[in-house]
This record gives sequence, C-alpha cells and structure tokens, in this order.
Amino acid sequence: MRQSILISTLTLGLASSCSAGLLGRPYHVREHIPHDGQYIDVNSSNNATEWWWVQAGGPAVDGQSPPSLHVTFYQGYPLTVLKAVSGGVNAPENYIVLNGAFPNGTVFAYDLPATAATISHVGEAVSGDWTGAGTFQNSADFSTFSVTLDAPEFGVSGTLEIRNDAQAHFGCNTTASPYFESVVPADAKLNANEEIFFKQLGWATSQPGGAVDVDVTLGGSPLQFTGLGYHDQNWMPQPIDTFMDDWYFLDAQVGPYDLSAVFAAITGSTRDFNTGFLEHAGAILQNQCSLQGSRTSDFITITPYGLAFDAPSGVNVMDGFILEYTLKDGEQYRFNLTGQSLVLDQPFYHRWVGSATGGKVGGEQFSGVSMYDWLNPSLRPYNG
Repeated sequence: MRQSILISTLTLGLASSCSAGLLGRPYHVREHIPHDGQYIDVNSSNNATEWWWVQAGGPAVDGQSPPSLHVTFYQGYPLTVLKAVSGGVNAPENYIVLNGAFPNGTVFAYDLPATAATISHVGEAVSGDWTGAGTFQNSADFSTFSVTLDAPEFGVSGTLEIRNDAQAHFGCNTTASPYFESVVPADAKLNANEEIFFKQLGWATSQPGGAVDVDVTLGGSPLQFTGLGYHDQNWMPQPIDTFMDDWYFLDAQVGPYDLSAVFAAITGSTRDFNTGFLEHAGAILQNQCSLQGSRTSDFITITPYGLAFDAPSGVNVMDGFILEYTLKDGEQYRFNLTGQSLVLDQPFYHRWVGSATGGKVGGEQFSGVSMYDWLNPSLRPYNG
C-alpha cells in the first residue's frame, strides 16, 4: 500500500541554485574548508544552494517494503520553480526535507523550516545546526555521521547514525578536487552550461557506506530499523534545471562492496558524463569520472532497464539499473539495482529504495540494498 502523509509535492531531495559566492575564494580553491564543510555563500540575496544529503535503507523483510529515510539539510532552493511555490521572498532560506517509507509501504514527506542554519568545524569535524528543525555531526575521521531531528511542531523527532566503513572521496578522485573539471582538457571550448557543470558543481562524499541505525518518530508513528547508510554534500551556482536535462544518482552496498555512480546529460551538450566509485572491503577499486564512450579502461557503463508506467507522476519509469565497472587492469564488476519502493514520484524526480546483487564477473556474487534517484528536469521521455 502506498499512502502519503504531510507530503510536499515539490520540495525534493536534490538541490541547485544561482549566483553563489564561494566564501571569497575562486570556485576551484578548497583551502581551509573541511571536506564536509561550507563551500559556498548562501543567503537570501543570491539564490545559491548547498546541501548535506543523508540516506538510510534497510532490506525488505517478510514481504514488506524496504524501510527508508532520506534527510537533506538545505540552504537555498533546488529547482527554479521551488522558491516561488514555497512562498517567494517569504520562503524559508534554511530547511530540512525528509522522505522515505515505513515497512508497510506508507510513504512520507516532511518539510521542516529552520530559523537559521550554521555550519561550524574544528579541523575536519563538522557540525550543522538548522535551528528549530535538527542538527548533524560529522566526526573528524569520518567514522560516524549522526543526525538529530527535533521539530515537535511537525511531530518529528529522533536520531540516525551512520558508522562508516568506506573512504571519503571526491567525485573524480580521492583528494584532488571536488569538481569535474579534470574530465575536459584545460583548453576545451565549453558552452555556458558545461562551464557550470564541469567547473562549479561540487561534490564531496564523506560516508560512502556503512551500517546505519534509524530511530525516529514521524507524526506519532515510530520508524526504527538497522540498515545501510550514505552521506555526501553538493553545491552549485545555478538551478540544475537551467543547465542539465537528465541525472541519475545510484548508490548500493552489496556484501563487501560499496558503490555509487552518476550519469548526467548537460543541456545543449554532446558531452554526456558519468562517475564510478567502487570499493571492496576498504580498498578503492575505482574512483573516476569521464565522458561517456571516451575510455577503454577505468570506466563505468550505466544502463537503465525495464519499462513501467507510474500513474502518480504520469510518466514511464525504469525497473532498475545495471552498473558495469571496468577497472584500469581490465577486471570487470557487474551489479543489478532493482527498485522495490518508490518513495518520491514527481514527473521530474523519482526515487527508489530496493535490492542489489552482483560482484566480480565470474566471481562470488553478493546481495544488498540499493537507493537511487532519477532527476529529469527536461521531462525527456524514458521508453525503455
């Protein structure tokens, strides 16, 4: 059964925005900013957005749906339309969005406004305080990430804690840069949308995977489970719908493997982009980004499969994704991510929690949990 309580049909779990100042530094410089810290300047005069994204999912048990909780700490607004429908000049600048599902299939969504948002740090230890809604703490060694929700006016309270078992990293590399500019030659002629995507969209992953404990109360209903968690952070200087047509973000934990992947189609560009991260028992096997079709080794292939009509959003959707990693030495790994619970279904944004299977091709195969998103601001049809 799919029901929805206190659902906001437009506020999403991804973000983007416009004309951001980067704390007085050029966009490509990260000096003195901790890995999970504040990268850009967000305030009511510039539409900029930075967000801290947390997700937790558990396996489906005894024929029920997989339990899940997504928590996003926002500064600013995601898509162009969202600030207007959230109150325009009176819209809260800082807020937390919750999405997910109970094991019985009931889907929930909450928007928790905050009166202020403050990021502080001591070395690499980072804390966030969204006053009146919740807080988060990231340990200096990235071993734990914890969330406390405290919004009694909305009936929301509780905690989430990830115990990390994978290495913090950036999208294209481990430590060099949080941007995608290494994908294109320094002298490449880029259009305006490509300039934003490759040089100003930032991504820092602190907890790529690990065990998670969720213990929250939502509108009087408890949601408690132990599963698998993930946390990253993103920022960008312009609404995602102004420079991108299509975006997949996929995350899974499968036996000893932690993995993630991104596909992006940039508006007005032939440079389709992807990233692949794959870790086995603490050792990184792949951490790269590239233009689709540009490599014969150290790349990923992301393939959606299946075709179903999603009545609430009125569009066709996929059943799942195949992720195929080819390493520098030619070794291949293959994973099948299958959606079991559709926890967000707007025409331009869908999110699933489900199962995952896979491993090294020809080797031992494992099973686990997957969580993935399809952001489609151009409403480009999917036909299988």
